[in-house]
Amino acid sequence: MKRLLLPLLAITLAFAPARGQDITGDWYGTLEIGPQKLALVFHISENEGRYATVMDSPDQHAEGLETSSTVFDGTTLTVRAAALGMTYEGAFAADTLKGTFRQGGLALPLTFTRHKAERARPQSPHGKEVAFDTPAAGITLAETLTLPAGEGPFPAVVLVTGSGAQNRDEELLGHKPFLVLADWLTRNGIAVLRYDDRGTAASEGDYASATLQDFASDAASARRWLAAQPETAATGIIGHSEGGIIAYMLAGGGEAPDFIVSMAGPAVKGTEFMREQRHLITERMGLPESAFRQNEQMVEYMIEVTDRYPYDYVETHLDSLAATVLPAFMRNDTLAVNQIKTGLLQSAVPEMVSLRRYDPAADLACITCPVLALVGEKDVQVPPSVVELPLREGINPAADLTVKVYPDLNHLFQHAGTGLPAEYGEIEETLSPEVLADIAAWIKQVAE
Repeated sequence: MKRLLLPLLAITLAFAPARGQDITGDWYGTLEIGPQKLALVFHISENEGRYATVMDSPDQHAEGLETSSTVFDGTTLTVRAAALGMTYEGAFAADTLKGTFRQGGLALPLTFTRHKAERARPQSPHGKEVAFDTPAAGITLAETLTLPAGEGPFPAVVLVTGSGAQNRDEELLGHKPFLVLADWLTRNGIAVLRYDDRGTAASEGDYASATLQDFASDAASARRWLAAQPETAATGIIGHSEGGIIAYMLAGGGEAPDFIVSMAGPAVKGTEFMREQRHLITERMGLPESAFRQNEQMVEYMIEVTDRYPYDYVETHLDSLAATVLPAFMRNDTLAVNQIKTGLLQSAVPEMVSLRRYDPAADLACITCPVLALVGEKDVQVPPSVVELPLREGINPAADLTVKVYPDLNHLFQHAGTGLPAEYGEIEETLSPEVLADIAAWIKQVAE
């Protein structure tokens, strides 16, 4: 659910005059786009009087972004990406570059230094871990089981990650939410099993071809394995985002867990919560409604195309399909074409197709186990509007439902400013202590 500000570019080296000072090396800056902060890194090199710049955007998991030209005259650095209409021009003094970043009509101040600011991660848990392999659908998933001190059996949970290939810690932007959660629960008397997604890290299988139903099958296999262990008693599921949907699927299915915790799990059809997500992000970024409507027309057409054709077809016919999505006046815009191609490929991935099509209504109507549903008030990816009311109206009345909306928390359950994804990596907190405490207390209550 993340997009790059700057896509990959083709590198072109430019001649530069003799220099009086050394501009080469690594430069670190933070671009402020309204409420968002985006770290940027310039790697500047020189070879026989020619300069080259390669960029990183760590907050967007983007490395090796190449620029089209770099010029340094001894006092001023100019870096251009012609295909994007992007330019940075900064005055060089000692260990500082102070200048202006320009792209798409924006002109923003941007200062680089040679000092890399390390982000603190105060929640750094420690715990006793034991590795287990779990067969699921003919593959082996690599897992970690943490057990509390003392005599069991203990209430136990399986942690299920959100969308995208993720490891057992649900690692993202320097944070490891599931490692923090597992540590906290284990210290509070709850056994925890977490696993690498199929085809990810140490797990076998092919992630790219898997659907939402495949991931639900993996989670069900993990819970069956956990429930068979002599150290465990009542066993449940804790799912985050897409994992929260999977928790609903399992609870409404034939082998229901004893309880579930859905962290930011939408309770409406995939197309509905995704549209709300796009609208809210556009609004929170301060963009006009007209920008959302224009973007939505293209998104809806991409969805129509990728619902009709499988991934292999989309990949093979990418150029022609992209041309049909874009208005005629944008078809020579390299940046727009590349963005549409990326969007088409992402939309065609089997996981995304199955996620768009899934409607939780039937599963919610069959749930009878205790349910704890949590969501952050500032969550722009799965806002409270697609969780709280739909869940209260759609779940089986026999279910023991608890819903809690946390003020100031985002999709990762961090205390946030805007809630936009660009903030995730800037925030030192990994998981709100209140959320950790609430989950542990609720599990111990319902598992008695």
